[in-house]
Amino acid sequence: MLKQNENNQIQEKTQILVLDDEPSIRWVMDRTLSQAGHVPHLAADTVEARLLLKNQAIRLAFVDINLPGQDGLSFTREMLKKYPSLLTIVMTGESTMKTTVEAMKSGVFDYLPKPFNIEEIEELVRRALRVPFSIKGAKGVISEKPDDDLLTGQSKVMRELYKSIGRVAATDLTVLIQGESGTGKELIARSIHSHSLRSSQAFVAINCAAIPSELMESELFGHEKGAFTGATERKRGKLEIASKGTLFLDEIGDMPLNLQSKLLRVLQEKQFERLGGKDLISTDMRIIAATHQNLPNLIQNSRFRTDLYYRLNVFPINIAPLREHKEDIPVLIEHFLRKGSKEMAVGRKVVEPKAMKVLTNYEWPGNIRELENTVKSLMITNVKGTITLDSLPKNLITLELISDPMESLEEVAFGKLEQPVKNAVELDSKLLLSDVLSQVERPLISLLLQQTNWNQQRTSKILGINRNTLRKKIKTLGLK
Repeated sequence: MLKQNENNQIQEKTQILVLDDEPSIRWVMDRTLSQAGHVPHLAADTVEARLLLKNQAIRLAFVDINLPGQDGLSFTREMLKKYPSLLTIVMTGESTMKTTVEAMKSGVFDYLPKPFNIEEIEELVRRALRVPFSIKGAKGVISEKPDDDLLTGQSKVMRELYKSIGRVAATDLTVLIQGESGTGKELIARSIHSHSLRSSQAFVAINCAAIPSELMESELFGHEKGAFTGATERKRGKLEIASKGTLFLDEIGDMPLNLQSKLLRVLQEKQFERLGGKDLISTDMRIIAATHQNLPNLIQNSRFRTDLYYRLNVFPINIAPLREHKEDIPVLIEHFLRKGSKEMAVGRKVVEPKAMKVLTNYEWPGNIRELENTVKSLMITNVKGTITLDSLPKNLITLELISDPMESLEEVAFGKLEQPVKNAVELDSKLLLSDVLSQVERPLISLLLQQTNWNQQRTSKILGINRNTLRKKIKTLGLK
């Protein structure tokens, strides 16, 4: 077992295991950890790693997932059972949702995608060594996973989301997912369920905003025959159907107050009655709730119960809007192209670079849902195999044309922008470029300000000038 006294403080020179079959990775890790004042122990395979763990007081381990023979994740699970105080960070060049979630479910401290830099390694070690010796690995290895990932993206934002899913999936905690409409809250809930110990049981979803308030109680609790007019037979409610599985309460902020108190009672007592019934029905379900609303604001306005909020907000997950991780848009588009090709039985499409630039730069107020719907529409309406700039919706193209100041000026000069700018100047082939620019400056800046809702910071960025210069031009040109 680990040769360490779990009651003692961590010594300055911490012994760290590096398990990776690539010599270059071991060399970099050796130099980095040694220079930081730690004692690295290097292993090229799991056999060497087991001997080091047996004979050295290893506190922290970096483990590559893709190893010859036994894979890094199964080795990690094995070691965490034997050495529960061992802090483990897994490394891989395949940064996908599936590998990240699996790593976090295994009880690892963190997940490090390759390639990484020295600063990342140093920061991870510092964070890991703040953890007390009493830390325990996650109990219970989750059953088989679905083959396809429900979520797609490789940005830092998405990797952190995958980590959260992995951490909470291995538990039975109540989860509250918060994010704008279209960010994929139900996908996240389904992913948590499918990677949990309840994955073989039902995933039951109910949209609290889509069901009339007078029917919501019956949907949740079920009813007995004759409980009300039209109740011609007994009906099982969502609470009963979801027992042993997961109940997903979408748009929980729209649940009526009287039902909020009844739901709170179910969460506390694990029992309820059908409408018109007298028998208590026990339920053992996991609750995942989601909302696009600000629940603390609803609480202040007496539209949401404080006690229910704290019951639901045990493990919060906040989803970033798509505009905050635009680097994932090309990956998402490719994912939707493959998905759409299968679902709609149409040929595979590709997106030309200029069109991809437009799609990547767009703000996507409807988030991932809007992006997916746009891609599906383009697949149907585009008869060619390539989705071009000309085939994109006009609102996307207009924004793109003004996103590059040099390109925009050229487009204005040749009369390719919107009609107000077209009519603003009559070009003469003998005019110098400086003459053209002086004539189009006022209508161009006016158009940009309109397009950006008079956001001077964004307008100045598009023009490539500072805000003070823009303010002077607005005053000089008499723009209001």
